[in-house]
Amino acid sequence: MKTYSFCPVCGSGLHEAEIENRQRRRCPSCSWIHYENPLPVAIAYAVNSDDEILIIRRAHEPGFNEWALPGGFIEAGETPQEGCLRELKEETGLNGSIERLIGAYHRYTDMYGSLLAVAYKVFVADKTLSINHELFEADFYAHHEIPSINLLLHKQIIQEAQHHDNHRTLR
Repeated sequence: MKTYSFCPVCGSGLHEAEIENRQRRRCPSCSWIHYENPLPVAIAYAVNSDDEILIIRRAHEPGFNEWALPGGFIEAGETPQEGCLRELKEETGLNGSIERLIGAYHRYTDMYGSLLAVAYKVFVADKTLSINHELFEADFYAHHEIPSINLLLHKQIIQEAQHHDNHRTLR
């Protein structure tokens, strides 16, 4: 997130002020307020007909060389669902369909600042992978064979999705 020092409307220097019970940067000339909003991210917990989970290994930061779930930034004009399916297609070549929302999460990263991540369970019918430059590898894994996930948010999404699915089958 870019932190402004000068007003993008009139060019005046911004000053710190308490606005709405928070410290924010405000323009003394035109009253423009710099709200530091999170960047939107969509993450796919993708499963196939064998109930295997798609796990990728990242080729770029953040999380270089880490095992993770596919995902990325939601673009302007996209719904979170559209962004999730686009990122899945871009990274792995797979088409999917949204089954359900897993959750929405806030994280802070050194690289991008504040993020709002929305995770979906996605069904993928075809297992033919075609990875792009963002990944070293990708494959479907049985629940007990998933590589070690060190990214805490991705680990949490997997746990919550599996807990929900296990709870549903017990009913």
